Amino acid sequence: MASTRPAWLTVTVAVWIGTALLFALAFPVAVALDSALDRVKPMYADRAEMLWLQSQSVQVTGQSVPVELSSGESVEVAGETFTASPGVTVEVRADEPTLPCVRVHDEHRDVSEWACLDPEDPPVDPDPDDPDPDLS
Repeated sequence: MASTRPAWLTVTVAVWIGTALLFALAFPVAVALDSALDRVKPMYADRAEMLWLQSQSVQVTGQSVPVELSSGESVEVAGETFTASPGVTVEVRADEPTLPCVRVHDEHRDVSEWACLDPEDPPVDPDPDDPDPDLS
């Protein structure tokens, strides 16, 4: 009995076609996910930098600096000027003066969790290539 399948359609060709279709369908999903992750990068970079500066403030002065900044606004913390990224709002609360917590949100309604200073596990410098000699 003769096969009704065309001669060019072998299992190998079918696997290659299926793989190509899978990648073609997955590509837009991956691009959308990457775009969403790129959109929140400035927000989380600001949170990391502010938590680092608050940690330095606690080490140098013994207390944190409560902050509420909108996009583009600046504040001086631990001897450094911090400016919120475009579209990012930064909040710092300190229920205890030496334990600040930082939360950020952006113009797309993305909101981070509160990141609180842990004296047992202090944050690392988000920009180690730019050390601040005043804090050394």
